[in-house]
Amino acid sequence: MIKALPGLVVVVLVAVLTLQWLGWSPEAIAPEPQPTPTTAASLEGAASVEPELLAKLDAGEPKDSYASVVEHPLFRPDRLPEPPEDEEPEVDTTAESSQELDAVDLSAVLISPTVVSAWVRDPSQPKLQRLRIGDELMGWSVQSILEDRVLLERQGERDELILRDYSKTPPAAPPAAARTPARRRPPRPPRAAAPPEK
Repeated sequence: MIKALPGLVVVVLVAVLTLQWLGWSPEAIAPEPQPTPTTAASLEGAASVEPELLAKLDAGEPKDSYASVVEHPLFRPDRLPEPPEDEEPEVDTTAESSQELDAVDLSAVLISPTVVSAWVRDPSQPKLQRLRIGDELMGWSVQSILEDRVLLERQGERDELILRDYSKTPPAAPPAAARTPARRRPPRPPRAAAPPEK
């Protein structure tokens, strides 16, 4: 019985498909196209239909009727319109720009007869960035590269990255004398228990 079940299902499906195919009408497949107007009279009739359709499109509610929706927004809990956005107060860009460049460290400068370049380290990027004259760094344009600094300019404002000279840094303070750990005494051997008194 179980072996015959898939065969029975196949026969039933084929019968259903055959009944659908026989009852299928050709009109359902491709409806007849509408006749196209070819005469002047039919063109006039089509022209009279177009204004009626346009009138139906324009018959919608005026935009003024939606004012209540704007005044009492549906999805705001207090049902009040959003307050107008205030213009952001202008922030002093010089303070921002100096903070941007303070994070950047000038690591090396190479000046040769054919190449003038500098390498800077941006803490937000894993690799050093090579700069040449005219390159951009955080919106700043490299104006010149000297042996100890890089001169940058942005919108008439000038700034510089200075190469640190680690040879002139004061020597590090000697580490504090290491304390020697106190000697630990070995644990005492257990005492022999006194014999019980009688």
